[in-house]
Amino acid sequence: MTATRTIRFGIIGAGAAAETHARELAKVAGAVLNAVLARDSDKAATFAANYAIPRAFNELTAFLNEGELDVVIITTPNGLHREYALEAARAGKHVVIEKPLEISTERAQNIIDACRMAGVGLFVIYQRVYSDAARQVAEDIAAGRLGEITLVNIVDNQFRPHRYYTRDAWRGTQALEGGGCLITQTTHLIDLVQFLLGPVHALYAATRTAYHPIETEDVAVAVLHFTSGVLGTLSSSTCAYPGQRHLLTISGTQGSIMINGEHDQIIFRSTAESGQSHTIPPSFSFADPTDPRDYPTDGQLRQLQAIVQRLQLGEIAADGERAMLSVKVVEAMYRAAREGKVIEVSTLTSSVAVIT
Repeated sequence: MTATRTIRFGIIGAGAAAETHARELAKVAGAVLNAVLARDSDKAATFAANYAIPRAFNELTAFLNEGELDVVIITTPNGLHREYALEAARAGKHVVIEKPLEISTERAQNIIDACRMAGVGLFVIYQRVYSDAARQVAEDIAAGRLGEITLVNIVDNQFRPHRYYTRDAWRGTQALEGGGCLITQTTHLIDLVQFLLGPVHALYAATRTAYHPIETEDVAVAVLHFTSGVLGTLSSSTCAYPGQRHLLTISGTQGSIMINGEHDQIIFRSTAESGQSHTIPPSFSFADPTDPRDYPTDGQLRQLQAIVQRLQLGEIAADGERAMLSVKVVEAMYRAAREGKVIEVSTLTSSVAVIT
């Protein structure tokens, strides 16, 4: 592909995530949205009309064969990602998956293998690494401004009303969501912290269903041991009213930085080298939206633009291996919570081993 070629996209799904992708893709230079697929034909047609998409389908084979597609974006429930990704890869389409990659390491590995065998790109939407705040953290770490990193704290105490789970039957189910607040909300921060600090080596976790009438957790805590030796804590919830900003704090022997990647804000930054160069921004609020549709979507735009640029240059190196790290950590957390043991997270295979 050349750097001027238009990349043709199709979206599978017609829910909130699909709406975000359709809206942001319209702003991406070098991209066009040609088709949408939803099992409900009326829903597909309505979605197509709302976003000026020329073709609407309710059957996968026709979508893949007739949609004039280079790339398929999968925004279905988590536990259906594999089904659609494998078919898209077999059809020779590049695959973009709204996080998480899948609900288990085995299913995620199936997707990675299928895309590799088909020679197509695999990209997973983890947009927080595209924020300016995250870029500042990465630069500070690389330049040694924080000294030796010693501690990381992840706070993801959100709130979702009951209707968030009841309006979509798949939410809060083991079969289709694969978990609760950890796999759907906090997976973003689990990805971001491993992007910045490297993989988690071992962890201990506890989970609870405290408020919502669901199968899965709405509260979770964990202690993290990174391969680098850094220690960390994690707090996750969808029943912490009224919902708080999602904060990542990285501390070292020469400085500390706290960011909100979702809203792209540096909340605090101080180093021995430069002193306190950032204080709490005047626009900062601890209160966070409770409706996912209210969140900023600049990160999705940046990541979609980056995907298009890579495909135009013929760069199809998969993002699946990094996305797999988050799947493994979440799976290890669920196992640690069930078994009451510290779990070692393997970064080489799709399995986890119990530390005896």
